[in-house]
Amino acid sequence: MLAPRLAIFLALAAATALAASRLHVEQDRPYDLEGVPRAGPLRFLFLGNRTLAADVNWLRAVQYIGEVRGNERGWDKLYPLVDAVTDLDPGHAYAYQVAGAILSSVGRVEESNRILEKGVRAVPERYILPYHRAFNAFYYQGDWKEAGRWAEVAARSPGAPPHLRQNVIAYYVKGKRADAAIAFLEQALAEARDPDTRKALESQLRQARLELDASRLEDAIATWRARYVVGPLALGQLLHEGLLRSIPPDPHGGELYLDDEGRVRSTENPFRFARPESPSEMQPAPRFYPAAKGAPRP
Repeated sequence: MLAPRLAIFLALAAATALAASRLHVEQDRPYDLEGVPRAGPLRFLFLGNRTLAADVNWLRAVQYIGEVRGNERGWDKLYPLVDAVTDLDPGHAYAYQVAGAILSSVGRVEESNRILEKGVRAVPERYILPYHRAFNAFYYQGDWKEAGRWAEVAARSPGAPPHLRQNVIAYYVKGKRADAAIAFLEQALAEARDPDTRKALESQLRQARLELDASRLEDAIATWRARYVVGPLALGQLLHEGLLRSIPPDPHGGELYLDDEGRVRSTENPFRFARPESPSEMQPAPRFYPAAKGAPRP
């Protein structure tokens, strides 16, 4: 009787040792997913309970995102997983937001754009989703016109803070589409009812009109400098050269002048939006670094 019991004991010990060694190997690897099923099979697996299927797989996504060595492992499964989660639960606004922010920060900007745009369609009241999409456009892709378009979507969303209108103007101006900013502000002004909002919109509209006029004047200045290298010293010289038919009135009620840097400004309000930064001038793109609680970030 002793020999069979000893054999069983040794077999169990060997199996335990093998399982422990495999567990140790798994712990040495970053957490990953074997595969990402699509929403259809998940609905079948969870007996048609879409919410439960979405919640379980969102927990998988949270664990995948939280892996400390996520950058070592890679992020190729995050988009398909969150895409499946939001197919099951289209109203899961936080899933779009988190995935969109992380995907862009790890260099998967196209996937970030797709999940954010899907979120905008599914939960249009979540203004932060088109706002993130605008950020991707200007920060990662250098497309200021596209950034203005998405910022406008964000600014029109229910509950969007008023300061988003300033982002719309800035992005459109940097994308040489001040006319689009003016159209947006004119419509917003026509719809505004309270005096404080109307006052703010009127001020922003004056600034957008200044940017449009100044941009046209600065194009004429660029033509002058292509001919003469330096100058002009005053806007009136552009008239004499035939580069302008007239100098437009200052939307702020003062006069337009040429500053020392060759930019057109108003005597009543000298503020101008900065020119768009070149890639070399922009700050490095933010990166996502999952870390254990209390661990320092790189």
